[in-house]
Order: sequence, then C-alpha cells, then structure tokens
Amino acid sequence: MPNEVECSLITLLQNYVDKMLDNLGNKNEIKQEMVKTLTSCSFSQNMEIANKSLDEGVNALRSTGYCVLDVTARTSKKLYVGVSEISPFYLFFETGLVWNLALNLPYIPGSVIKGVLRSYMMDLCNKNEECMSYVYEIFGVPEREMYKDENVEVYVTGLDTSSSLLVALDSYPIKGERLLTGDIITPHYFKGGRVVKNEYEVEPVPSLRVVINEGVTFRFVIGVHQDALPLFQEWASYLGYTSGGMSFFLPLLYAFKQGIGAKTSRGYGEFELEDFSLVSFNFIKPKVVGNVRVRVNGR
Repeated sequence: MPNEVECSLITLLQNYVDKMLDNLGNKNEIKQEMVKTLTSCSFSQNMEIANKSLDEGVNALRSTGYCVLDVTARTSKKLYVGVSEISPFYLFFETGLVWNLALNLPYIPGSVIKGVLRSYMMDLCNKNEECMSYVYEIFGVPEREMYKDENVEVYVTGLDTSSSLLVALDSYPIKGERLLTGDIITPHYFKGGRVVKNEYEVEPVPSLRVVINEGVTFRFVIGVHQDALPLFQEWASYLGYTSGGMSFFLPLLYAFKQGIGAKTSRGYGEFELEDFSLVSFNFIKPKVVGNVRVRVNGR
C-alpha cells in the first residue's frame, strides 16, 4: 500500500505513552490514533528477515536428524495470540499481543503450536486410552513419573520422564500487505467491573483492540523425529485414516480449520493452507524414552 511506512513498535509506544501521560482524560482517542498508525505500518522488511531466520531453523533441524515439515498458511480470519501475555500492548488495550521486539513482529510461540496440536489430537481420541497413549508418547509427559488431571492418569514406565518427539519453532508472518488491523470487542456481562446478574443491567462498552489481520501468510516449521512417525500412524488409524505416510500432517491441517490462538470458538485464528514441503528423512536415533501408559479414571 502506497501510504504504508516502516514502523518501530518501541518508538511508537514511547510516543503514545508520552501522549497518554500528557492527556490522561483522552485515553480512548489515543488508542484510536495508535490503532490507525499501527494498521498503516509496513513490516515487509521485518518479515523478510524472519523468513531468513526460519530458513536457518530448518537447516538446524535437518542437521540434527529431524524430518522438517515446512508449511505456509494464510490467515482466513483475524488472529489473536498471546492476549493474556504482559506485552507492550497491555498498557493501551488491556490485552496482550505476543511480539518479538528484536524482529519487530508478532509471532505464534512454538509452545503454543505444540499445545494446540496436542490438545486437538487428544480431543479427537475421545478418551480412548490407546489413542491417548500415542499422543503422550509423541509430545512427552512433563511431570516426573506420572501426569494426572480430572479424568486421566498417565504413567511413564522404563524411565521417569518422557521426551517430546516434536520440535515446533516460533511461527512468524512472512507475507501480507497489512499485518495489523483493529478489532472491536464488546463485553456484555460486566458493569462497573463486576459481573451483572440481570440482562437488563448490561451496559456494553465497545473496547478497541489490535489483532493480526486476515490475509497474512505465516510460516510453520515443525521437526518430526523418526520415532514419532509410527505413533502418528497409529493415532491416525484410530481415526480411520489408513494411508499412513502423511499422518503427522493431519493435526496441523485440523488446527488450521479449528483455529489457533485465542477466541477460536468465535471464529478467530483460522488458516488456509498455501504450501508445504518435507525436508530430510535422514534421521538420527535419539536417546531412549519411557513407554507411556494411559488409564481413564472410572473404567
């Protein structure tokens, strides 16, 4: 877009903090001005740098023996990520947006990507113990010896820990005409900071936010170890997918459809697949990990 300019988030924040301190009574006007500025910013040079950084990540994973799933996908809906994080945006919008200050870009943390994949795979298991055990063996059990929640007990035998067989790099935007956009959230069930007890008491006040725009291409880089391949195949077989070879790709495709980040139940965070590639099947055998056993409580 011809009116876009390269922007530094730190410089912008310093500018608007000064404005806010000088005029505390017009916070909403300052927020509107800030959103207008951010949505006119160009981050094209930053995205080129992020893409080169991810190239190095692919090479690093390949050199350590991982099969690398390298995927580009475009946001088909607005994307919220890191809304609960204490980030520079918190001062203005009361919600965060995960931001790499060095690259001057928003991103999806690798830990979020792994958590989303694990969660969706577990949901699709529908509490089947054998299916769930494959998921735990792929993603590992973080606690020593046993993991428990309300419905499930997970035991690791052989060793006292179970290591993850996936490595997910932070995902960065690498292409898009306008990276950020404004969004309006209207909370309906609060009045004076308290939850209302009666619908007739509701006084909704629209709240302005900054989110990642539609039509922005992100790059996802995931390292898959050879020990994970048969586990993905077994998990996929439980779902009725029998072709096997690309079964480790299924959870990511499902996540794109269901949504990544916050507010996915309201349609945010959906992606459309653009392209993908597989890099290197020359695996290196890792250390031996424990065998996982799952028991659903009450059965």
